[in-house]
Amino acid sequence: MRHWVEVTLDISPETEEAIVNAFWELGSSGVLQSGGKRTGASDRVTGFWPDRPEVNEKLDRITRLWEALRNLGLAEGPCRISTRKVSEDDWTGKWKAQVGPVRISEGLIVAPPWAEVPQSDAHRSTPHQSDPSQSDAPRPDRPLVVRINPGTGFGTGGHETTQLCLRQLEKRIRPGDRVLDVGSGSGVLSIAAVLLGASRATGIDIDPETIGNARENARLNGVAGRVDVHAGRLDHPAVDGRYRIVVSNISAASLTAMLPGFTACLHPAGELILSGLLIEEAESFEASLASGGFTLLERETQGLWWAGVAEPATGQMAT
Repeated sequence: MRHWVEVTLDISPETEEAIVNAFWELGSSGVLQSGGKRTGASDRVTGFWPDRPEVNEKLDRITRLWEALRNLGLAEGPCRISTRKVSEDDWTGKWKAQVGPVRISEGLIVAPPWAEVPQSDAHRSTPHQSDPSQSDAPRPDRPLVVRINPGTGFGTGGHETTQLCLRQLEKRIRPGDRVLDVGSGSGVLSIAAVLLGASRATGIDIDPETIGNARENARLNGVAGRVDVHAGRLDHPAVDGRYRIVVSNISAASLTAMLPGFTACLHPAGELILSGLLIEEAESFEASLASGGFTLLERETQGLWWAGVAEPATGQMAT
C-alpha cells in the first residue's frame, strides 16, 4: 500500500495565504485548512506528499518561507512543522471528511462520488449534446456534474487553477474536439472536456501513481472509452497528431519549457489553455508565450493565480 507524509503547520491570518499557496505550489496532493472558527480564517494547514526522499526539500522550502514571513513581521516564533506517515486509506478518509461539491460556474459542478448534489442543482453527468434542444443538455439551473474521487491526483475542483481551466474548457470546447491534457492528475480536465462535448481526450502525467485514479474517475463518469490517460511526457506515443485544444495546469517553469512541444501538437486553428502560475509570474510568462510563437487571446485571474488562452501566431505554426 502506498504511504504519504502528512505535513501540518499552525498558521495565522497573516500567513494563511502565503503558506496555503506554497503547499499547492510544492505539489501537495490536496491541502486541508481547518480551525479558526473564532477568527474566520484557518489556523492550521495540512498537506500530503508521497513518502519519497524529496519531501525533505519541500519541508525546507516551507521553513524558509516561514522565516521570510517572520522577517516581514507576519509570522511569530519558529516554524513548527509536524509530520507523520499515513496510509492510502487514512489519506482518502481525510479527504472524504473535507471535500464537497465545488461550483465552477453556473453550468458546471465538480463533486466527489459520495457528495449529494441537490436535484435542483444538477443532472446526471451526461455529455453535452450538439443539438441544444436536447432535454438533458445542461442549463444554468441544472449544471453538469463531474464526479471526481480525489484519490492521489491533484484536481478536485477546489484549487483556483483547476477552476480557471474548467471555465475555459466550458467556454471553448466544440463538439468533436480532440483534447490533450498535459499534467492530467485526477483526470478532471480530460473528463470534463469529454462531458462538455469533445470526442476524445488524452491525458498524460509524469507521476505514474495518478493514472489509476484518473482512469477510475473516467469510469465513474461513464467516459472511459473516450478518455485515455498515460504516464509520460509529450513524447509519449499516445500523443498523436494535432489537437484542437491543449490544456495544461502545471508550474510556470514547466509550461515555459513545454512551449515548443505545445506548438508541435496543437492544431493550427487550435487553442492552448494554461494555468498553474501566480499572477506575479504572468508578465514574464506572457513574454515567453509571444517569443514562442503564440498570441494571447484571453487572460483570467482568481485569487493569486493566472490562466491564459493562446493560439498559434499567424505564420508561426509548422506545417
